[in-house]
Amino acid sequence: MRPGPEGASQGRVLQEGDHIARIVAQPLSDDSFEAQVYVRLAREPDIAETYIPAGTFQSEDEAWKAAEERARRALREREF
Repeated sequence: MRPGPEGASQGRVLQEGDHIARIVAQPLSDDSFEAQVYVRLAREPDIAETYIPAGTFQSEDEAWKAAEERARRALREREF
């Protein structure tokens, strides 16, 4: 498990039943963006989020799309 990155926006939240996925497109120092996914059960505190890397991309839009796709897979396959 890894806590959310310091200074990162809260991102967007997807929920399916009792499962929550928070996605973030984190800017990096080289002007690229890291797609990040954090998953947990709704009844768990934020600190219980599990980090799933979703890749590094040249544009913020690509990072958001990749993070959302990865989050949907995590929700569908119950990767927690």
